[in-house]
Amino acid sequence: MYKLKNIGLAAAVMMMAALASCGDNYPNSMDAPYDTDLLSIKIVNVGANGDKTVEGKIDEEKKEVSFPKLDTLTNFAALKLEATLSDGAKLENSVIDCKMARDDEQKKLTIRVLNHNRYKDYFMTVRKRIPPTGAEFNEAKVYSFTGDNRYEDFNTLSTRCADFDGQHVLVVTRSANKPHLLKVDDLKAGVINRLPLDLTDVGGGTFPYNMGALANGHVYMASLAGGKPSPLKIYYWETPTSAPQLIFSSVVQDIPESGKRYGDNMSLNIDKNGDGYIFFGENTAQNILRLTVSDHKTVGDPTILPADAKMKVAMNIYRYANTGDYLYSGLAMPITLTGNAAEKKFSLSAENQPAEAVAARAFMFNKKRYLITCAAGFGSASKATPTLYVYDISKGNNLAEALERFEAASEHTPVYSFILGGAGNAAPSPTTNFYIEQDANGKDAKLYLFASRAESGFVIVEVPLAQDKDD
Repeated sequence: MYKLKNIGLAAAVMMMAALASCGDNYPNSMDAPYDTDLLSIKIVNVGANGDKTVEGKIDEEKKEVSFPKLDTLTNFAALKLEATLSDGAKLENSVIDCKMARDDEQKKLTIRVLNHNRYKDYFMTVRKRIPPTGAEFNEAKVYSFTGDNRYEDFNTLSTRCADFDGQHVLVVTRSANKPHLLKVDDLKAGVINRLPLDLTDVGGGTFPYNMGALANGHVYMASLAGGKPSPLKIYYWETPTSAPQLIFSSVVQDIPESGKRYGDNMSLNIDKNGDGYIFFGENTAQNILRLTVSDHKTVGDPTILPADAKMKVAMNIYRYANTGDYLYSGLAMPITLTGNAAEKKFSLSAENQPAEAVAARAFMFNKKRYLITCAAGFGSASKATPTLYVYDISKGNNLAEALERFEAASEHTPVYSFILGGAGNAAPSPTTNFYIEQDANGKDAKLYLFASRAESGFVIVEVPLAQDKDD
């Protein structure tokens, strides 16, 4: 027993001595950091020949990578990446497929940095170098006659309509100022100079004038026919200084299948030759009255069309460019694609448009298609804020496809909006319009947008062409 104890003690002493002699030579820990940082990254096959390289910008905090815009002739189906990474790390894929639809301008995808069992993802955005199209809404100039600068004739519901054609604003008012025009150049300079319309022999109806519109330099105004025995009249001014001409007059009850009241809204749709239609939505949404227009001032053929009961008192039907497509909108109904007989072809979902969106119009500017509309604010309990909205609906070969693709999109955010303000009222009667200024070569140069609303005022928004701002 004694010998065993001594042997055990000797072994322990020898082991301690051995550890002391080689303690500085222990192997390091087998655990390594395995970092997954992206330090730099390039696309090395840019351009038609795949011989150009672009450097990406890395935002480590947001885990985002952005590149300069790429030549459209680049092979987007096989972009080759070269990256500087943490020691031992590698890209999960060094060749990525970034194919896009013809009308897509950019695509976001994920790249992954791997290192042993660890990885880190970065969001990478690839953009095409496409000549800039559309309008630069970030640089819009606003000429507001709302809010604290509200145009005085909009202080009461005596003014329920205004229109705009790029040169003038038409104010249809029953105030002491009576219907008049304002030059846009004056308004931009902050000058109010009313150009009164000649009202000789203008009379009759519940109100002799309630709605109006501008087209091709001409002025139109319509009476309010507040009941079956009341006349609906339309007057025409060849120029702002001309005498008025009565171009349509009919007692409501003389129009077969008519409703009770017309003139709370008016949608003028005529081409450069003065041919087209005027639409009036019946006040209680029973139907729509359509009149045919030729040569600007020959009006007739009253036709009653079916109506969406949700259109209510504020409604409009506006033609899209020189096509057979129209946008039909009303207080509680969705914006709807129709023909000239208000026959429905496609409707947006309520959740994809503003509440109480009326006066919807679509147009092309600088190779982009836009949709504008205005929220009404109907009644004291309305939760809709009177606002001009602008949406980019460029994707699609025609208006029908554009609306379908807009509907199917994951986002429905306007590219621009302007709040007209004002409390809910019984006759908000919003209006919208647009004007495209062209240069000496006939190319789009500047976009003007317009919106008005009873007891809110009106606004003119001047928007320049989009510019290429590659970072």
